[in-house]
Amino acid sequence: MRQQLITFREFKLMSLTILLAICGSLGVDIHLASLPHIMTYMHTTRPHMQQSVTFFILGVGLSMLVYGPLSDKVGRKPVVIFGLCLACIASYSAAFVQSIMPFLILRILQGVGSGVCWGLGRIIAADVMHGERLAAIGSYFTLFLSLSPLLAPALGGYIQHWFGWQANFILLGSIILFALIFFILFFEETNKHRRPEAFALFSLVKTYASFFQNRLFIGCALLTGIAMSANIFYTTISSFIFQNQFHTTPIVFGWLTAVVGAAGVIGKLFSPFFILRLKNQKTLFLGIALLLSSGIFLSIFTFSGYISIATVLAGVSIAIFALVFIGSITMAMALSPFHDKRGSAGALFGSFQLLISFAFSAIVATFPHLGTNTLAGAYVVLGLLGFVCYFGLVRNAR
Repeated sequence: MRQQLITFREFKLMSLTILLAICGSLGVDIHLASLPHIMTYMHTTRPHMQQSVTFFILGVGLSMLVYGPLSDKVGRKPVVIFGLCLACIASYSAAFVQSIMPFLILRILQGVGSGVCWGLGRIIAADVMHGERLAAIGSYFTLFLSLSPLLAPALGGYIQHWFGWQANFILLGSIILFALIFFILFFEETNKHRRPEAFALFSLVKTYASFFQNRLFIGCALLTGIAMSANIFYTTISSFIFQNQFHTTPIVFGWLTAVVGAAGVIGKLFSPFFILRLKNQKTLFLGIALLLSSGIFLSIFTFSGYISIATVLAGVSIAIFALVFIGSITMAMALSPFHDKRGSAGALFGSFQLLISFAFSAIVATFPHLGTNTLAGAYVVLGLLGFVCYFGLVRNAR
């Protein structure tokens, strides 16, 4: 039990990291119930509207390639402040556009700003803690992150019902502004190994190339990309499945999504237990197996004609439970070998997984029909790819 103790400094920094990560997650979660209504308001199509999530992820993924090395050079705090400022401005601006193209451009800018939330949050956590202690204690702390997928869609559903979709973006901008003020006042720099050459182009390319020589890093990044793809794909189509296919209201959709978010909370509760007893590799195997099982479960009910809201919730909840196991372990395993290059390693790791999920979502978005059958097939394919990465790159890697 001694290894689980945490100091006040670690508690403060991890709490600020959680606040940062919640801001990034809200960029996806809080407006989900509004997607069909934004589509109607802007007179656009469903594929264009689904790009609200995928373009945001694209902006996050690309920006993280810059933020990580830049934070290695100048420190974490100034980079976080810049990103939060950009995300705040883009969030407020999105509430006042009336057509899809300006909206999507602002979503990309929102993602670029939120890249600090998704990328540097992990890096700061890795600055503070290391190895299995990071994976175990980090899982307890990230229980609070579950407040976003658990409550944000429900909150967004009520806001959509009472005030319209614009209010969701105004609320998001205000939350980011609150986080910005807290970071300016209370965050202390965690980068103790600043490298002036980190942001030089030649040095940056050389550094990124060195990470791809590490088999474990590649395998963990691919596995996290697979987990992120499963999560983002469900997020992208969930509002259309529940509100269009099953004809629920935005408020009901929000609470159905909260049920799925509860599976993430349960996963985070059990994750430290499995990590400390089974260790990283076996827990990772379990997570991949559960992801594949969720796809098989949904496939059976979909193709037998007995699909319902309850069976969709059950299948997706199994997947979300599994993704917690994969995500908490792969990040700790991938970043542990790179003590003096953690910013660049975290940037490439985070960017790689998000660009994988963007590519997967973009490919699936070309399908003529997106429903529960597509979701089931995606989980099966991603689960099988997960096992390929696990046995081919991660298992027994050093």
